[in-house]
Amino acid sequence: MTTQNQNSGVPVLIVEDSRTQAEYLKHILECEEYPVQIAADGKEALEKIKLTQPKIILTDIIMPEMDGYDLCRAIKRNKDTSHIPVILVTQLFDPADLIKGLEAGADNIIIKPFEPEHVLSRIVSTLQSPVRPDSDGTQPTLEVSLEGKTHHIPASHFQTPAILLSTYEHALRKNTELQEAHDRLAAENENLHQRIANLEQERGKNVASGNLSGSLHFPASAGTGTSGQSQTIHMSEERFRLIAELSPIPLSVIDSSHNFRFLNNQFEKHFGYTLEDIPTEKDWLATAFRTSARSKNLIQIWKQTLECDGDEPHHKFPITGKDGNVHQVEISPIPLPDGGLFVVYKDLLDKRESNRLRSILESIVNSSNDAIIGKSLDGTIMSWNKAAERYYGYLAEEITGKSIDVIVPPELREQLALFLKRVSGGETIDRFDTIRLKKDGSRIEVCVTLSPIRNDDGQIIGISTIAQNLAERKKYEVSRMFNQQVLHRR
Repeated sequence: MTTQNQNSGVPVLIVEDSRTQAEYLKHILECEEYPVQIAADGKEALEKIKLTQPKIILTDIIMPEMDGYDLCRAIKRNKDTSHIPVILVTQLFDPADLIKGLEAGADNIIIKPFEPEHVLSRIVSTLQSPVRPDSDGTQPTLEVSLEGKTHHIPASHFQTPAILLSTYEHALRKNTELQEAHDRLAAENENLHQRIANLEQERGKNVASGNLSGSLHFPASAGTGTSGQSQTIHMSEERFRLIAELSPIPLSVIDSSHNFRFLNNQFEKHFGYTLEDIPTEKDWLATAFRTSARSKNLIQIWKQTLECDGDEPHHKFPITGKDGNVHQVEISPIPLPDGGLFVVYKDLLDKRESNRLRSILESIVNSSNDAIIGKSLDGTIMSWNKAAERYYGYLAEEITGKSIDVIVPPELREQLALFLKRVSGGETIDRFDTIRLKKDGSRIEVCVTLSPIRNDDGQIIGISTIAQNLAERKKYEVSRMFNQQVLHRR
């Protein structure tokens, strides 16, 4: 990274109750010459802040004594510490958690698991972002509605749109991963169904010739047998079992007597049940729907769904796991030649939450007063928010897919190409004043930040641009200074 050395020697406080996580973060930072202290919870962190005055704080959210939200609030409400940037480092990715963190005053958010380069780039970017003005009652906020509640996020903090854009991109990746997993499973199911049919046909021939008896069972081996044919069947069963065990989706096999014959690892991990907990379908139904007021009706629908031939629409079920958590699940039963069923369980919660998060973040980005533009590495415009429409005069649908050169004056395009190359290499171009072209040909003064957009592997896949209208910013600064003078005179 090209900007790390500028911050060498900057003291950092890590607040993390997991010693392993704390030491990992400490190792990452000390390798870049950041002096590091560690606190195990929020209360200990406040004591260390008084003594050492760190320049930046990285804190977990879920901790004993005082969690990360309360710690962030305490820091930002104290006039002696409000200037210290706070980064939340968390596994929480629910929209409510994200909004709560921003509302508490967090300067940045890092989602676990993370790459070291991502942590370092967030620290550098946060340290370089401008200090927020003192609160005087005129600080603008973004109003965000979530589940019937209105939240107010500080809009004057320049990093807020960048955080939202980065998290939005993370949600898009999750949606893509879910769809890819679903497509892979569908292909595996089709292949598995065909293999089972072929194996049963081969087994039928062996039974007729007296070489083999019995039926295919996933949980138990067919034995080595005394012939090459039985050995082949044994190997086929092992391959089927391996496919099922490695599947990222919960799977089960129910025999024609309504007994569970097989549960894969993902089923046990997802719902918490083993074959000992649910040896029969009756045991499963008694536990799966135990917390639902519609349990009798759901059991009837479950049985009807299992009896369908696979072409009818599949129903969604509120399945209660062993820990009491309820999963919204869609099931896909696949009939087996011996009268049993191979059942696929698709949990809809992850996709629904990802879609909900994407919708909320789209709303937040569009409500921002800053123009937020997402681009590919070659400068092709991928996203364009409402503020960008207001700044430059182009609607999103008419400019998406075009080059960013459209809004750049000819004399500045060579500079832009250089900047895009630097950001593609991992650098953040932070807050430079420049000129942009509007649709009507007029020019607008803006303050721009260019940042890399990374995927979960740390690879740079795009570039975000956040622009502030300098005329509006100057107007706000004049208003803020006037209000401060009035309050001071009082």
